[in-house]
Amino acid sequence: MPATPRVFIVRHGETEWSLNGRHTSRTELSLTADGEKRVRATGRALVGEDRLIVPASLAHMLVFASIFPHFPLCVFPLHLEIWTVPRADEACKPRYVSPRSRARRTLELLDLGCREPYPWQQQQQHSGGGGEEGGVRTEAKTEVLEAIREWDYGLYEGLTSTQIRALRSKQGKDGVWDIWRDGCEGGE
Repeated sequence: MPATPRVFIVRHGETEWSLNGRHTSRTELSLTADGEKRVRATGRALVGEDRLIVPASLAHMLVFASIFPHFPLCVFPLHLEIWTVPRADEACKPRYVSPRSRARRTLELLDLGCREPYPWQQQQQHSGGGGEEGGVRTEAKTEVLEAIREWDYGLYEGLTSTQIRALRSKQGKDGVWDIWRDGCEGGE
């Protein structure tokens, strides 16, 4: 009987904009030093042969920018990731990662122990993908996939929710902005 898939959700590491509540989509931001530290700690706590996430059992994984921008940062301290336990016929399926640098860096810092370098590391010295601490622990491949990038905030890029509501009020629109209902002017 095949193993039942399991799902783990983790938000990307802290950036300067996520730290102060600014909405980020297409702007490339690095993780803060504290964000990187937290990702590494989470990787050590969750990833390993005797941990919750066993790299050798990794079949599919999505790593992308937060699609839940309104959750408090303390709820999801890392990047959103979806992992599943493979069926016997699914070994080494690709992992998919957003093209956003914050997503890629979060994946690197989790230290999954990938045999092959990540696609963005092909031209540089292989570091992070092969397992900084634990050596090679998975044969799973990684593919950068535009389809799972964070949505486009358009004119609201880099603004806080308070700033967006004020802007909408100045434009004669409802000052009670809800991304799910109102979307993003000039974006998605």
